[in-house]
Amino acid sequence: MTFDEVKNAVLNLSDADKTRFLLEVVPHIWSERTVDKACVDRMKALVDEAIEKEYQEQHMGNV
Repeated sequence: MTFDEVKNAVLNLSDADKTRFLLEVVPHIWSERTVDKACVDRMKALVDEAIEKEYQEQHMGNV
């Protein structure tokens, strides 16, 4: 499969299967890619964005 075929297949998964993909597949890739600082920085930014969004929704939504 090409990258674009894999990408489209993953994006078309159900929400439950996307979660499963993140929890089961990403850890296998992660150990190899943590040597790439740009990759680690981008993943950290994604996590930070999700945490900030959740915080804003929980604490700032009623202000």
